[in-house]
Amino acid sequence: MQGSWWTTLLLLSLLLSAVLPADGLWWLIGNPGARGGSNAIRWSTGEARRYCGAVPWPVRRQRIMCEKFPRATTKVREGANLGIQECQHQFKHRLWNCSTSDVSVLQRLLSIRSRETAFLHAIVSAGVAYGVARACSTGELQECSCSKAKNKPPPGAESGGGEWEWGGCSHNIRYGDTMSKEFMDANEVAADDTGLMNLHNNEAGRKAIKTHMKVTCKCHGVSGSCATMVCWESMPSFRKVGDIIMAKYHGATYVKINKKGSRLRQRNKRHKRPTAEDVVYLDDSPDYCQADLAKGSYGTQGRRCNRTSAGVDGCQLLCCNRDFVSREETTEESCNCKFKWCCEVTCKKCKKKELVNYCK
Repeated sequence: MQGSWWTTLLLLSLLLSAVLPADGLWWLIGNPGARGGSNAIRWSTGEARRYCGAVPWPVRRQRIMCEKFPRATTKVREGANLGIQECQHQFKHRLWNCSTSDVSVLQRLLSIRSRETAFLHAIVSAGVAYGVARACSTGELQECSCSKAKNKPPPGAESGGGEWEWGGCSHNIRYGDTMSKEFMDANEVAADDTGLMNLHNNEAGRKAIKTHMKVTCKCHGVSGSCATMVCWESMPSFRKVGDIIMAKYHGATYVKINKKGSRLRQRNKRHKRPTAEDVVYLDDSPDYCQADLAKGSYGTQGRRCNRTSAGVDGCQLLCCNRDFVSREETTEESCNCKFKWCCEVTCKKCKKKELVNYCK
């Protein structure tokens, strides 16, 4: 099933390329003068075909979806970017820091079915769903809008005594979920262990949003009474989504395919069976202490560390018990800021010297 795996790498690399330097993948990153910028709502058929035709989609249906919904496809790209930014935040002080500076190294990392690859699938899948759902509620997409009202009352509404109604603008996570599945799941094969792992982690990422939707209600009535309660549903912040998936990464389950080849099961029967919200992986992680580009590892040489910290950002852990060098560096920052009526803040630039540590 190598062909299926490499098309997965291609798709994920295409989505992640939104945060890579403009190179041969410029057509996905876009440029400020190109059609399809943030204010572009209507696309002609020709424009959609040119935009979507430049992408070597692994599955024909993805190109069809792109041509049918080109504006939503740009939100898929932006959502993937959001996922990678969150990945880099979550791993900024760890041995592997979610670097996407070289797409070829990233592809080698993704070929190892480790817990880091599992996290990437989950966070990017969540980012795509989040980006599209948010765009629906802000009116940026013609093909979707706010989520439709539900039939069941929001939590606590019936016990409140007054009337209630779904109103406001609920985030359309259903449409975001659908688009994420179209672009992240379409080329996965559920008949092999790699496909099952990717599909599981893609859904785990989306569930980090769906199971943590929150209901907000506002009272309306005379003199502060709550005659009518208007409620709407919103997604958690994407930082919270990242924290949820990071917690799942720490508790990820080491799995293997069962004898029938139909599903994944935990390798150690004494461990709990993974739920649909858990992250699963098939391979051990490579050694991120040493540079090994063939396995997607840049190593930690030259990484900045904190000599006084005993945590993951500390020099002992981040430098993998190697030594580190300390250098005095001068930085410039704003200081002596004053408020000037009206309405301006003026600051001076002050130079600051600090001792910075880097892994050898």
